[in-house]
Amino acid sequence: MNRKDLAEEKLLSDFYRSQGVKAFTASGFLWRSEGLRLFSPIPCNRPISLSSQDLRYMWKQGALFVYYPSADNWPAFPGYVFVVEDKKYGFTSIKSGDRRHNIRRAFKHCTVENIPFELLLQNGAPLIQDTYGRQGRNCNNSVLEGWSKYFRAAASNPLFTAWGAFVSKELAAFKVEFTYNGGVQADAVLSRSDLLKYYPVNALLFVSTQQAIMRDGISYVSYGMCPVTGEPESLVSFKESMGFKKVEVNHRLAMNPLLKPVFSNCMSSVFKAIADRNYHRSAYARMVAGLISTLRRQDEHSDAGYGG
Repeated sequence: MNRKDLAEEKLLSDFYRSQGVKAFTASGFLWRSEGLRLFSPIPCNRPISLSSQDLRYMWKQGALFVYYPSADNWPAFPGYVFVVEDKKYGFTSIKSGDRRHNIRRAFKHCTVENIPFELLLQNGAPLIQDTYGRQGRNCNNSVLEGWSKYFRAAASNPLFTAWGAFVSKELAAFKVEFTYNGGVQADAVLSRSDLLKYYPVNALLFVSTQQAIMRDGISYVSYGMCPVTGEPESLVSFKESMGFKKVEVNHRLAMNPLLKPVFSNCMSSVFKAIADRNYHRSAYARMVAGLISTLRRQDEHSDAGYGG
């Protein structure tokens, strides 16, 4: 790693530490916990090769699960990563006529600009509550306090940038992204339901992606891999229609050997049933359900000879 990469790694690690999120470096990537000691890589723009020794190191760091786009002949299953690598990303990148129409319509009503995190501290809560509500997720005071902590930490970290889409000077949608290892990673996108008819998210993602990929030293913009909790097909189609490249790649969910007795077929069925009953009330329940479903899917593909 050169001096710039080391400085960025420290800045991003410090950010996660300030949020109470564990992170460590392994195999040339920064790995962050998404909860329940499930670690995924940053950047997330290409397949990763992990050896048994790498995994043993990660287990020693406290990881219970490691979820990543895999370049190895391990048991895996088909997945994808969304990236933009075209430095000339623009309207010609949007192959969907309907999406181009929606973006043009958005620009008649919306303005998109970089915004200070102070604005999100003051005006972000209604968008957070609205987005969580649409997704069937709880948004109590503890959640909002967590977002405030996130905004304050991002405001003091030079890797982080915020974008806002405005309709008649009202914040209709916002995006948070960060720069790392020669790329830009989208970290959060939230919006207001009553203003979605003006397509602010279309305008927001188009402008922020275009501006990011044009920057010197930036070779890609990542919209991440399919989360372990799954992703609605409508969201996948939306990303594709925005001109984001869907790179098909095997995904792997590695599990700490200590958990194998806990996730036996009998016990996993019990955990899955409990998680499903609490799916809309608890982020942890959604993650447990996603982990079990993903492990089962991986086993099915392994039995079929997929991914080794």
